[in-house]
Amino acid sequence: MQLVVNDLSTKFPCKSEHEAQEIMEKFIETYYLVKSVLHDNSIFLDKHYNTFELAPGYRFEQWLNDRRIDIELKRKFRRVLNQSITFDSEAFEKDYQWRTDAEFVYGELVSKSCQLAYEIEGVLISFLMAEHWRNPVVNGIYTYLTADEELVSEKVDIPNVSCAENAKFFITQQEEILALQRKEGIHSGMDIFLCKDEVFPNLVFCDNVIKQLKTEIGSAEAGQVYRRLKEIQMVAKDMQGGFDFGKLTHATPESLATLKRYANEHTFLLPNGNVQLFSWHVRFTGAYAGRIFFEPVPKEAKVYIGHIGEKLPTVLYH
Repeated sequence: MQLVVNDLSTKFPCKSEHEAQEIMEKFIETYYLVKSVLHDNSIFLDKHYNTFELAPGYRFEQWLNDRRIDIELKRKFRRVLNQSITFDSEAFEKDYQWRTDAEFVYGELVSKSCQLAYEIEGVLISFLMAEHWRNPVVNGIYTYLTADEELVSEKVDIPNVSCAENAKFFITQQEEILALQRKEGIHSGMDIFLCKDEVFPNLVFCDNVIKQLKTEIGSAEAGQVYRRLKEIQMVAKDMQGGFDFGKLTHATPESLATLKRYANEHTFLLPNGNVQLFSWHVRFTGAYAGRIFFEPVPKEAKVYIGHIGEKLPTVLYH
């Protein structure tokens, strides 16, 4: 899970220098509170925060040089910036394969940050510029196009942190998830491999996936991969003539253009010796943005898992 700066909360400048200083301090404290339960220290920024106006006549550079500000606080924010990734760049869009057929609306405002946080199952970190950002979740409408070009709108919630109170709420939730993961003994891809027959009776792992689980899926990814596979298993066991993709978190197919151009990269050997072109996939995060490619076969009541690892090339972003 990764932090995404809430672009809706960055309504600078503040009314005064004092208010700006308090908001900066609370933001930095919140970041260092929640990062203890995250695998990835990086933070996604909606823009570069090297220079902007915190308050009228009081720019970010002045805050960094302000002797009234604790030097350790300034050092901490510099470390935040050093670990940041700006998502308004073409390079980011190529790396994360941003959905161009979707949007997130909060009230009447469209938010790229919320869209990103929802799609990668991240957590928003907000500047406390308004009281409603104290809420531990941000509610909104996520709209996207299906493979059949049907427009679908869903009410969704995104975890949000902005202060000690909602940070503690988030930390408690994450610690419960981590405790469950420890209880189930999932610390690596090998742990998933060892329990696959018991936990995933309706999933068939291709040789490529078995290799990936044994050698490529580390502790940063194992928890999310395990949860995604459990979601697929839950849908697979209830297949009665069809597989309900809508019950999965952000399950999407590749475009026909991608499957035509990169057919080899999306084709995997099945255990029976045949080969299969895989299109449907779900996302996971960790040390990298990964994908699980799968192919349901309702008549067998099985779902074949062809790839668990880094994203495969596409026409739009390769």
